[in-house]
Amino acid sequence: MINSLGVFVQDQMSLLGWNRAVLAERTGIDEWTIATILDSHVLAGSPDTDDILALARAFSMPVREIVLRAAEGCGLHVMAPMNPTETLLLASNDELMSELRRRLALGARTGGYLAAPAQRWDVEAV
Repeated sequence: MINSLGVFVQDQMSLLGWNRAVLAERTGIDEWTIATILDSHVLAGSPDTDDILALARAFSMPVREIVLRAAEGCGLHVMAPMNPTETLLLASNDELMSELRRRLALGARTGGYLAAPAQRWDVEAV
């Protein structure tokens, strides 16, 4: 079992079609640090602040997300699952819009948001 930050970074890299060299180029993080994040079962310590900021910028997501995943990767249990209603109640409008922009940008980069046909809701069938 690899640490949660490593799993998260690997998932984001897969979504974007990146390998370790591309991640290093986009973030400026050295390959040794990337290998530590991706291959360690438990992180010995949280990545440097600059590395966390670089990951957040590269993946177009809030720094808080990377920090929480890094804490989990170090063995702290900070990301207890919440139901979607709780998550929405805690999110500000700015955070929701930022997440929407991130997902749209991700879809634009991968072409994923145009791959599925639009769903139609048939009101009479309900």
